[in-house]
Amino acid sequence: MNKGFFSKIFTNKLFLIILSFIISLTMWVSINMGDYGETSYVVSNIPITINLPENAVNQGLKVFNNEELKGSVTVTGNRSVIGSLTADDIQIVPEQSDLLTSAGSYSLSLVAKKTGASLNYTIDSVSPGTVYIRLDRNRKITKKIEQNISYTIPQGYYGTVLLNEDEVSISGPETEIKKIDKVVIKGKIDKELSSSYKSEYKVKLLDSFGEELTNTDTLSISPSTVTATVSVLQMKDVGVDLSSKNAPTGINLSDYYTIEPNEISIAGESANIMNISRITTDTIDFSTLKNNDYNISKGLNIPNKCIDINSVNSVNVKLNLSSMKKKKLTITDFQVRGLDENYYGEVTTASLEITIYGTKDSIDKISENNIVSYVDLTDTDISVGSKTTPLQLSLQNIDGCWIYGSYNVVVDISK
Repeated sequence: MNKGFFSKIFTNKLFLIILSFIISLTMWVSINMGDYGETSYVVSNIPITINLPENAVNQGLKVFNNEELKGSVTVTGNRSVIGSLTADDIQIVPEQSDLLTSAGSYSLSLVAKKTGASLNYTIDSVSPGTVYIRLDRNRKITKKIEQNISYTIPQGYYGTVLLNEDEVSISGPETEIKKIDKVVIKGKIDKELSSSYKSEYKVKLLDSFGEELTNTDTLSISPSTVTATVSVLQMKDVGVDLSSKNAPTGINLSDYYTIEPNEISIAGESANIMNISRITTDTIDFSTLKNNDYNISKGLNIPNKCIDINSVNSVNVKLNLSSMKKKKLTITDFQVRGLDENYYGEVTTASLEITIYGTKDSIDKISENNIVSYVDLTDTDISVGSKTTPLQLSLQNIDGCWIYGSYNVVVDISK
């Protein structure tokens, strides 16, 4: 054949039409034969579904594992079918789950099931073929965090460790929860501290032997880390004074009491503690005291931003008032204060006997003229009528005495 022959053939329209048809038919057959050919395909990242029997659910059992359970399935089928399969089309489940009725570890054989719309393929194998699970009850506890942070500070300073969290919440398998005896943070600061130091520490779980629990992957710990601040404070010894109200004036009250201990150690930032030399007890109200000997426990007023190093918390106050004398006075003059101009108030109680205690000299001198008595209606809801109201009493122009007790009078309010 010569060149002219091929030129005539390829310029023949009928030949070209027939050739195009043959080529198209060949390509169509090739493509469709390929789609319908059998092939294998692996569907990965399929969650392993473990449905517990009702008996196990009623007992509060659940599956605990260190990591998410997933598997893969090998399938065979038409390329156009299996090529579109996803993890949602197949389910991996235990071959038998009715034996999961109590807490413990189980080895389960796995099978795969078709769940998607397309079922025209064959499941060849499941990987893994076996899965190990742990079945237990879920339990949640709260534990106080203990700290074991070692550090050194200069002489004359006091260190204390403060945590940003006091407690930790732990949840997980009951078997593992029962092993937990303490929750601690541990650390060592190598340098000597002259100022506050802050660091973060991992929460550790200890058993009853003080050993750290290492298999905690199935436990949820919140918070899992804690920030510890070592506060370095200046120490100071300060005296303790008695705080009182309604006490006698004009006498040296310290002659009548002792405080044990009369000195405690406190600590605080230098700026807060430098001007503090003494602190006071909680207040003792002399209006509740007679001429007796008293032994009273009282709390301490620790200055703001300071701490009681030795946690003394309270002191013992011994009051010797047995030498004081008693006298009763009858008062008849009562004032009414605190009423606005729209109201008028009058004490209708004619007289009132009150009790006074004091030194012998002051008791001999005191009279009704030394007593100031009034009803204070300031900041009181005022209405017309009679009402029983506390009477305010104080002493004037006399030392060494105090008024014992509390008293009420009747006040008539009108417009």
